[in-house]
Amino acid sequence: MSYSDGKLQFPVRVVTPNPVFARALQQAIGGVEGEIRVAMQYKFQAFGARGPVKYCNMLLNTATEERGHIKIPATAVALNLEDARPKA
Repeated sequence: MSYSDGKLQFPVRVVTPNPVFARALQQAIGGVEGEIRVAMQYKFQAFGARGPVKYCNMLLNTATEERGHIKIPATAVALNLEDARPKA
């Protein structure tokens, strides 16, 4: 089970959009060591967990929390791409 209230834990502000920085942030979200990979790793570990159910639940809760870590950098990526001009 997961829960989302739609609010960010911290406000995200971007004064000047920067597409290059947005690309770097995207790596933190979905790159080799990104939050999405970590969340999925915990989820698949939970699916294969044997033994007491409390360990499976702990892994699922950790996966849910990791998914929550994606929202702030994803918002920052969107704001850094907003009104950004493409290179000529």
